[in-house]
Amino acid sequence: MMAIQKLVAFWHRYENLNLRIAFVLISLQLIHLYWLTADVVIKRIAGDSSPGLSQSGALFIFFIVIDYVEIPALVAGLAYYALSVYKREEHSTKNALLLAMLAVQVFHIFWITDEVVYETFFGSSSAVEIPEFAAWVAILIDYLELPVIADLFYRAIIRGGKK
Repeated sequence: MMAIQKLVAFWHRYENLNLRIAFVLISLQLIHLYWLTADVVIKRIAGDSSPGLSQSGALFIFFIVIDYVEIPALVAGLAYYALSVYKREEHSTKNALLLAMLAVQVFHIFWITDEVVYETFFGSSSAVEIPEFAAWVAILIDYLELPVIADLFYRAIIRGGKK
């Protein structure tokens, strides 16, 4: 119990900084969602991805790096919302919902990766085979970050971290 109290005291001291870090890290996922939309969703629906997106090159490496930033982004976001719920801040129901959306993202990372989705849609031989509807569910789960990004944007930028 003492460890939790120390963690909460640390959180109170650096709450605005933690909010901004969570916002920046999770906002980088907009780049990942752009790739997901342009190179996977549009390619699956229309048959061709957006110009300039390919499975090789420096831009593709950039998208991969941004995708790995999702792990610290989820840690920062989960910590922010979990402690907001723990403190019983106003709008704790909304905070709990956003926390749940981020928790689903954690399971998604280990459940169906972007590589598995890509291979499901575009026929590469994969060790893991899933039904196409499961790939669409995985994509929709990725988009659960959008309400979190909007909320963190409001809290960090519009409201400026003030209560």
